[in-house]
Amino acid sequence: IFDSLITFSQEEQQSGKPLSNVLAHYITDPEAKYEACPKKVIGYEIDWDDMGNNCCRNFDDHLVGILNQKFNVIQRLTYRTMGDKKDVDTTKLRDAVWYYVHSLCGIYYDHVDYGVVQALLPEGFRNYIFHATCIPELLRADFFNNWNIKRGFTYSEKVHFCLIIMEARFQAEYCFALRSIN
Repeated sequence: IFDSLITFSQEEQQSGKPLSNVLAHYITDPEAKYEACPKKVIGYEIDWDDMGNNCCRNFDDHLVGILNQKFNVIQRLTYRTMGDKKDVDTTKLRDAVWYYVHSLCGIYYDHVDYGVVQALLPEGFRNYIFHATCIPELLRADFFNNWNIKRGFTYSEKVHFCLIIMEARFQAEYCFALRSIN
C-alpha cells in the first residue's frame, strides 16, 4: 500500500486528483459525505480534562495517563520558531489550531475568543485544517504546500501542525465516544 500511496502522491502532485481514488478499496460507504455538526456542544459538557478523564478512568486508569501525556506532548511541542524567525512563542497559534479543530467537530469553549482564532489562522490554513479534519480523503498536495504563504512555515513546522490537527480531532472524537457510553 505504501508504494502505491507514494506513487500516487507523486502523480497527484502533477494531476491534482484527490487521494480518494487510491483509498476507494478501503472505503465501506463510498456515498458517505461530510456533514457539519447539527448541534454545537459547549466545551464543559464534553471537556477531556473533566468528563473524558473521569469516564475513561472507569475503563482503564492507565490509558488516561497515556492519553493525557500524548495530548500534552503534541500541544506543547515547539521549536520556538516560525519560518526563519527564532525564539517565537507559538502557544497562541498552536492553541488556535486545537480549538479550531474542536469547533469543526462541534465543540465550543466559553473561554476561547473565536475571533482571535480566526485572526491567527489565515484562510488557506483554515481550509487545510478543515480538509484534514473533516474530509481528509479529499486532501491534495497543493493544500499542504499553499497554506503557509504569509508565514513561511518550514516543512517540520507544517508536520507539527498536522500532528496537532490529528490529535485534536482524535480527542474530540474520543470525547464524543465516551459521552455516548457514559
